[in-house]
Amino acid sequence: MNNKTKKFTLATVLVLSLLGAGTLTSQSVAANDRLVSTQAINGQSYNILNSEVTSTSAGTSLVGIEGTFLTPDKQAILNRINTIRKEAADEGLVTSYVPIKWSTALEKTAFVRAAEASITINHTRLSSKDIWSAWPTGNFSLAENLAWNYDGFMTAINQWYEEKADYVKSRSGASVSGQTGHYKSLIDPKLTYMGLAAFENPATQNGWITVAQSFGTVSGGSEELADGYGKAIQYTEANSSQTQTFATKANLFDKDLKAIGTHKTKTANTNSSQKNGFNHSQYFGSWIQSNGRWWFKHNDGSYTSNGWEQINGVWYHFDNSGWMQTGWLKDSGNWYYLQDSGAMKTGWMKVSGKWYYAYSSGALAINTTTPDGYRVNANGEWI
Repeated sequence: MNNKTKKFTLATVLVLSLLGAGTLTSQSVAANDRLVSTQAINGQSYNILNSEVTSTSAGTSLVGIEGTFLTPDKQAILNRINTIRKEAADEGLVTSYVPIKWSTALEKTAFVRAAEASITINHTRLSSKDIWSAWPTGNFSLAENLAWNYDGFMTAINQWYEEKADYVKSRSGASVSGQTGHYKSLIDPKLTYMGLAAFENPATQNGWITVAQSFGTVSGGSEELADGYGKAIQYTEANSSQTQTFATKANLFDKDLKAIGTHKTKTANTNSSQKNGFNHSQYFGSWIQSNGRWWFKHNDGSYTSNGWEQINGVWYHFDNSGWMQTGWLKDSGNWYYLQDSGAMKTGWMKVSGKWYYAYSSGALAINTTTPDGYRVNANGEWI
């Protein structure tokens, strides 16, 4: 139950430019304007990359995230993804084969999101804004894939492609434990443009490279590479109250290019026995109510049926017709409890006058001792 989806509100945003010795001033949007200067810091040259906002919101400030953007082989990336798309069309997994193209604007979006996700390790920004506010030039980012690995672009694509088997199973109505959203985005013929960015944050846990992929339906004006690869400081808006916490997960700079907190050197990869990274997917969509019942519509008109989906960080289960379910649910041998809102319950809960405990996965504890030391019987009831 790892498909990740969410409802989002679109917003138009402008850009921020760094001019001179680290002073932030506004300028109008222009193609390939993200790289605004190069600065020498501690004897090394850094590309200074702007945010998408001209001024910060209340309670936020601009911070620069230090790292290295890997140089993409655009044609190799497009060839690999389009091979996957062609295969999906040939096998009847999609209605038609539509080759995906590169978008400069979506690559710039991916730049910001890769830097941010290297800190959050999730589909969240450093501010309270949703991820769809990250684009610099238009309202068209409709889906996002994230991956963490030790290699970069092609490994991330292969991570997402590995979901194909579960995706095929889920189409037949079978329950699957793995994610399928990344593969679904890769092959979706309605998503015709993309940008991809890989960011190496020297302080990221396990020494992972963060890869972000942004999808849309228009190019935003250019299909060229955005440039600005190599050592960089990517600026973004962050909640001021959380800046010091973020500074423990990345080397941050303020708007005047002064270091925030104690900077770190690259974290070594000490997890050679661990699977090479992991990934998340977000897909644009909205809740629809009909005859008193709810279902979740994806941007391409599709919907989840007979399966789990995470929306706004909350897990829901949908029946064979796609309706959101409530109450007790048995899935793959485990019992789950879905509140009246549809949200899957975890931890202790009282249902019909009896206490039950559900693990963080949502599965009900049965005939065992809970992590906090209480006994539950074969029905899951506290005794």
